[in-house]
Amino acid sequence: MVSKEKVNTMFIVAYRLINLRNNSRSDSTDSHIAETLLANINEIDKLSIDSVAELCDISKSKLSKFVKQIGFDDYKEFRDLVKNEKFRSGYYGYEDKLPMGRYIAKEGMESYLKILHNDLDCFMEKTNQEMVRKLAEALREHDEVAAFGSVYSQTAAVDFMYRMAEEGKNIRTYTYDLEQEEYMKNMDEDTLVIIFSNSGQYLYGDGMRKIGYFKTYLKRTKGEIALITSNEEAAMDPIVKYPILYSFSTNVHSHMLMERLVMEMIIAEYKKLV
Repeated sequence: MVSKEKVNTMFIVAYRLINLRNNSRSDSTDSHIAETLLANINEIDKLSIDSVAELCDISKSKLSKFVKQIGFDDYKEFRDLVKNEKFRSGYYGYEDKLPMGRYIAKEGMESYLKILHNDLDCFMEKTNQEMVRKLAEALREHDEVAAFGSVYSQTAAVDFMYRMAEEGKNIRTYTYDLEQEEYMKNMDEDTLVIIFSNSGQYLYGDGMRKIGYFKTYLKRTKGEIALITSNEEAAMDPIVKYPILYSFSTNVHSHMLMERLVMEMIIAEYKKLV
């Protein structure tokens, strides 16, 4: 059996299955397949297409159509990605980073709060306020704006969408990564996309590829891109027009909190302009 800690390193496969399940009728075949695959995700890399089809109580052809529906060429690609995600320790270049939840479980809340205090000092000292202002100006100037992220960072994008709606500015977001990709492939030069990505790996793939392996469609994008990240190399990438870089005082990452602080800074600057 795979340890519970390794289950938490599931990224793109579980993410797509969860999104499909949440956007399907609870009594639909797609919902049933997604729930079955999620319940057995730690065993899929050892199972043939026949075994998984039987597990889901569907035909092989139906299973093949399902994995294509969630963005994979065939069952083999789906199974291989499950296997890769199952055994990797985290995003490339970020394997030594410790999520705050894991740290709290091991060291306790009091110890974490001391780290958070230092992180906040680091955040205020190093975050580029001028770049935040420039992004707020771009946000005001663009009629078409979207905010995207992956997994936890996507929750920041959703929060940002709602917070901006409170300020009278409507922006788009999609929780499903394939819909995000389709949007960015087709956006024009008048579009601004704000990406929340602590690791910076949103630019390069699904977190399984090293820096430098680019999402090819982003190289051809016509719109403007803002990146909110703790990855200095990603922030310096030429396609990023508005890099907002934050940092941490230790290897414990509280990025879900930092992303929201950046979000509130952007909104505060935006409110000064309207």
